[in-house]
Amino acid sequence: MLEMPPAIHEIIAYTDLLEVRGEVKAWPPRRILDVLNGEQTPYLTVEQASIIPLSQWGKGDPATVESVVLNKSEIILVWLVRETTVQTPESVTVHKVPRRVIIYTGPFVVQGIIHALREGTLTQALDAMRESFITITDPSILCLSAEGLALKGGIVVGLNRERLMAMQVGE
Repeated sequence: MLEMPPAIHEIIAYTDLLEVRGEVKAWPPRRILDVLNGEQTPYLTVEQASIIPLSQWGKGDPATVESVVLNKSEIILVWLVRETTVQTPESVTVHKVPRRVIIYTGPFVVQGIIHALREGTLTQALDAMRESFITITDPSILCLSAEGLALKGGIVVGLNRERLMAMQVGE
């Protein structure tokens, strides 16, 4: 029997104080948002990691380690750089509508598109979501505490719902 390799996701994770870059291996193969929302473990292991405090961002070299374990509850957001294509399990199709939003979370301002049920307000849309990490597509990020830290043209961001401070409809 042919064994399937793990999915490998290149990510940048941010906490209040750190930027962590590296790879997350998912076995069995699954998407990064499924890994983040998985309840079986409260931790995320990042391999071939580079770590830099946000206070030192752009001023020094990051530390590199073979792996680092992050507490998911401390993660503000995860920026997906590259991922292995993963087959999604068959599921019930729920019609969601894209809504451009601006989100304030920790020291970050995130702009992108949230795909939500056809609820009347953003509050109702958030209330209908059950995942710990919300998916934001077409993202861009600005960090208010690290001069020059801005990411644009991303694939997807996983945003920790518990760390969300404010959200507004974007333009």
